Amino acid sequence: MPTFFFRPVILAVLIFISFSSTAVEKTRSFEKTLNGVQSILYSVPIKARALLSDLEKVELNENHPLPLLVRYYLQKATVDILLNSPEQAVIAANRGIELAKTDPLLKAELYRLELRLSQAFIMQGDETSALQQLDALLAESETLSDPAVTAEILLVKGQAYKAQNEYDISMAALMSSLDAAKETDNDMLIERIASNLGSVLVQLNGFDKASVLLDQSYQFFRSRKMSFNQLLVKLDMAELARKQGDNKKALIEYKQALQIAQVLGDGSHRFRINLQIADLLLQAGDTKNMIRYLRATDNLRDRETIRYYISKYNHLKANEQLLNNNFQAAIDQVTPLIKDQETLSRLYRTELALYLVASKAYFGLEDYKNAYQTLLGYQDRFSTFSSDEQVDNLERQQMLFNLEKLKAENQNLSWNNVLHTLEIKTNEQQVEYLNVLVIAGISATILASLVAFGINRRRIRWGEIANTDSLTGLFNRRYFNSQLETMQKDMVSSNADVSCLLLDVDFFKRVNDTYGHPVGDKVLIGVAEMFRNNLRRDDICARVGGEEFMLLLPNSQLEQAAVIAEDLRLRISELSFHSEQGDQFGVTASFGVHPVSAKQSLSELYSDVDKLLYRAKQHGRNRVELPEGQIDGDTTTEAPEEALSMMQRSERFARQLRRLKFRFAQHFS
Repeated sequence: MPTFFFRPVILAVLIFISFSSTAVEKTRSFEKTLNGVQSILYSVPIKARALLSDLEKVELNENHPLPLLVRYYLQKATVDILLNSPEQAVIAANRGIELAKTDPLLKAELYRLELRLSQAFIMQGDETSALQQLDALLAESETLSDPAVTAEILLVKGQAYKAQNEYDISMAALMSSLDAAKETDNDMLIERIASNLGSVLVQLNGFDKASVLLDQSYQFFRSRKMSFNQLLVKLDMAELARKQGDNKKALIEYKQALQIAQVLGDGSHRFRINLQIADLLLQAGDTKNMIRYLRATDNLRDRETIRYYISKYNHLKANEQLLNNNFQAAIDQVTPLIKDQETLSRLYRTELALYLVASKAYFGLEDYKNAYQTLLGYQDRFSTFSSDEQVDNLERQQMLFNLEKLKAENQNLSWNNVLHTLEIKTNEQQVEYLNVLVIAGISATILASLVAFGINRRRIRWGEIANTDSLTGLFNRRYFNSQLETMQKDMVSSNADVSCLLLDVDFFKRVNDTYGHPVGDKVLIGVAEMFRNNLRRDDICARVGGEEFMLLLPNSQLEQAAVIAEDLRLRISELSFHSEQGDQFGVTASFGVHPVSAKQSLSELYSDVDKLLYRAKQHGRNRVELPEGQIDGDTTTEAPEEALSMMQRSERFARQLRRLKFRFAQHFS
């Protein structure tokens, strides 16, 4: 064969080999950079962002292996969260979620990306959406059996409640997070949770325990050179010193935090820390240095969105005008701010202090009438502010006391190990001090009623966060699992029968797509309400997924469970819903029914009953499927119709009788 024929072939092979080796080299380089970013993610996030930006410009393309691309977007979302860029974090997290959903092996990464999305929502002030997403993630993550993922979800949940100032519930979530984290060997995760616990304890006035936790966390992060986490802990340590009245120590802690922020190049935290230092210096009378630190915030002001820091900035700038004898400028600055505050039910201390600034400015202009009237306005608002602050302090002390009581009273929470680790105790002196405050405080009866009301509400909320689904009010998967284990123990001792139902609302995605998610939520709430009105007293019903519900039926053989399932199927098909435009529609549901074994885990039981639910979907939906060969006749509950109707009537009559008895007992209780 002629030589000229072989030359193009050889050239093509060489080009292919060259391109292949180049692609492999690029992938290796991409992975190496990601490893470098991972090592500095929590120590120097600014540098991590720079590396990711360079990577995006030079090496990022869709030809890289999917796990590496997902890892890139996870790291980018994390960096954006750390550097206070929630909008960018949302974009990165959503892109990573799209990619991770295409590979079942990337489930853990998918959960972490959705967590970053929740954190971004929290930073944007949308804690409600974040908590709804976290509830769903928590239910789904139990199939993953990864305690590290569970711990991270609960950690973010604690941060969400903290952002809502629900410190007691935040504490509960963080303690559960710590419990899950201790099942892993991840010391870094444990310390991140511990530092968050310390931060919440600062807000709850649990100063001794907060000091221990924060000191330990700071030493850990320092030994690992995790500068960003050091910064966060230093800020909490400064706040702790400030709340204890040690402004000198607080000033030292803030200055050390500022040094770390300057090394990191973190503009957001530099703005806040400079403000805190300037505020402390103003209180100490060091006005010269106060102005110096305040000037350092001017170029960073546009980055801040949180009202607390904006109000502190406005207060300090107004005081700067007073110090320079610019009285009219001070009045011009604070007058519109005071007017805007009239619609606010509660004020920060720095917002309240604007009245004093205005009064002093009027006095400087010898406008004594306005100075006096402004001072009267300050006194009116201050009395309300002082009362609110006393109630807050009482409630926070009571929250700490209740943590100890709930540990002993509510075994369902299973937080004994966590509480033992944290050693959260309230000594007798604190309780006596609380009683003295309640008795001798302003309007003691009103305050006592407020505290009691607050405690009641929080007890209910504690039960909800531990046992119920936030949307429907049904039990959640965690509580369902605990009840399954209890029933299985009873099955061993009493040889009782227990059956399980799993149902799924048919074409639920179509409902969401057609009518919108709010209407879809109303459908789920309506189905849940139907369960509450029609199940027996001892039946357990839980929402275990988006539109999936799981039921435990104690003392029920498979035949009886089939009748109950068919009855529920009919009742769901009879429900009526309306779109936001007033269009009426209904839904149906498919059921799987399976007996419970005494040795089955929840995941094994779910797998068995889910296969039957899938069969019901395959056979046309809106039906009930049973295991083959376990009852006489067909494996569905569609025949015989006459016997089924009789059993339905019997079951309905029994339920109605129980409801009448319950209402009768309620009426005379």
